[in-house]
Amino acid sequence: MDDVLQFLVIFVSVLIIILTLQYYKQRWRSLISPGPTGLPIIGTRLYTGVDFHRTARKLAQDGYGNVCSFMLGIPMVLANDFDTISEVFNSNKGFDFASRRESFYICQLYNPKKLGLFTSDYSERWVQQKRFVLSTLRGFGFGKSSFEGKITEEVQNLLSHVKELSNMPQDLSQVLTLSVGSIVTNLILGCHYDYNNNEFLQIVDALKRCMSNFGKTSMVLMEFLPISRPFLQQSAQEMRDLHAEFKSVVMSRVAECQKTFSADKEPRNFVDCYLAKMVEQPDIFTLEDLLFVLSDLFGGSMETTSNTIMFTILYLVANPDVQEKVHEELMTVVGPSRLPCLEDHNRLPYTVATIYESQRLASVTPMICRCATVDTTLAGYAIPKGTNVICNTWGLHYDPDVWPDPYRFDPTRHLNDKGEVIKSPYLLPFGAGRRVCMGESLAKMKLFLYFSSLMHQFKFELPPGAAMPSMKPLPGFNASPEPFPVMIKEYVNTKKRSDL
Repeated sequence: MDDVLQFLVIFVSVLIIILTLQYYKQRWRSLISPGPTGLPIIGTRLYTGVDFHRTARKLAQDGYGNVCSFMLGIPMVLANDFDTISEVFNSNKGFDFASRRESFYICQLYNPKKLGLFTSDYSERWVQQKRFVLSTLRGFGFGKSSFEGKITEEVQNLLSHVKELSNMPQDLSQVLTLSVGSIVTNLILGCHYDYNNNEFLQIVDALKRCMSNFGKTSMVLMEFLPISRPFLQQSAQEMRDLHAEFKSVVMSRVAECQKTFSADKEPRNFVDCYLAKMVEQPDIFTLEDLLFVLSDLFGGSMETTSNTIMFTILYLVANPDVQEKVHEELMTVVGPSRLPCLEDHNRLPYTVATIYESQRLASVTPMICRCATVDTTLAGYAIPKGTNVICNTWGLHYDPDVWPDPYRFDPTRHLNDKGEVIKSPYLLPFGAGRRVCMGESLAKMKLFLYFSSLMHQFKFELPPGAAMPSMKPLPGFNASPEPFPVMIKEYVNTKKRSDL
């Protein structure tokens, strides 16, 4: 009996191995383009991780080409070069790659219905939601010069706060996030928070922890190695709890708006407009949809801007000559008696070029995911409907064929021989195409006004004896620099400023 049992165990084990290998052989035959060989069960997950964008770029250089296939539970295609990424983003095929990546397990933890704008598939519901959000925000001046005053007011509040911190080492990441977030809450919720408001701090903290959770090893394992999920339920619950915390705070504010909302009155903020739309189209616009739309607007508007500014300060601390050139240009063009404004944008080429170079080097959103909505093609390869396509914008921003010596911080890359700004088509910090970042115009305004005003008023240096901070970003959904202290020195101007 023991011999029979031993035989059965060996037979079944060998059979399982043969069937598994045959299964993966068939799966790999379905791969669209060349790619690294994977292993049974785990596929090519050994190639993924917090630095997947770097690995992806190296694979292209190692001979797999700029269109590379991976097996991560389901076949995925990696687009590494400008032509392929452009085909995904700006294809004349219309909506071929307009959907969001499928099987995004982490998002399913807190948004299983795929509501809102960011994680939603392409559908008529998504189209109507996006169209409404864009038109409503534009109605409030979103991205228009008429919105400049609201940004400038918040910039002035930040400058006053930073002035109080001058001449002592400070980490500015939190105050920058709060300042940028204050603009968003004013626009969306119609309320102005100070930096010490507990409700505001809860919103910002919950969102920041959600974003950073995306880069944790446990989240990467759950996303790309389903077999690990039963063993990582504590991490999964943590993600659910964080979003529940955000939901609780935001929905309490929405409930306050509902108490005083009237469809017959002029809308006071974005939430009022959405509540009115819920009355008109209750099948498309619901409170549940509103929650995830607000989550997307907060998440997409706060961290990306503040992280880019912090990266810029980091790069200028490491390159004091660039910092000095920016300040000199601001003093020459703007002068010491007022702050920069949007009208100065075209007269400050070196300042703008410095922002562009920071966006390239930081690549705050290193990879952008899309999904084929129909059977289509990409760079000559057949792409079946439902195939996930990952655009490696980090790889594009660090392509040495486009950007010589790509790890060097050099704003002059974005200037021509006449000193005029060149907007390179190879710079895609906001993505492009059907799902381009909705807040692109507002983000550009904020980046210019915040950065130019900070450089106009202050000089940033390392504390005496401090080592140069790491340039490598922390893992997370959006790249962010490791916390680092800076010495803030106020420029002493001979003319009195009239606006501070």
